[in-house]
Amino acid sequence: MPTVERPVDTATLERQRARIRAAQARLAAFIASTAADVDEVAGEAEAALRAAVSSGAGVERVSAELELSPRALRAIVDGSVRLRSLHPDERLRSV
Repeated sequence: MPTVERPVDTATLERQRARIRAAQARLAAFIASTAADVDEVAGEAEAALRAAVSSGAGVERVSAELELSPRALRAIVDGSVRLRSLHPDERLRSV
């Protein structure tokens, strides 16, 4: 039997889009972060990713829109991987 998705109202969709855009902005800030602010910015990005997923958009949609693997997103959201450990600058990955 096929799964029937419930219709999502416009306000909910816009809230989800806003949370995804916020996560995208926080991820961009994280990538541009320096040694002086990497911890703070990583924490903000992790919180924004959790908010995007918990908005009802779900891991699959958020990962697709942010071009992240669903597995990596789940690991960041559940806290098993710290975002800082994935920083593009090796020098900023230490915990």
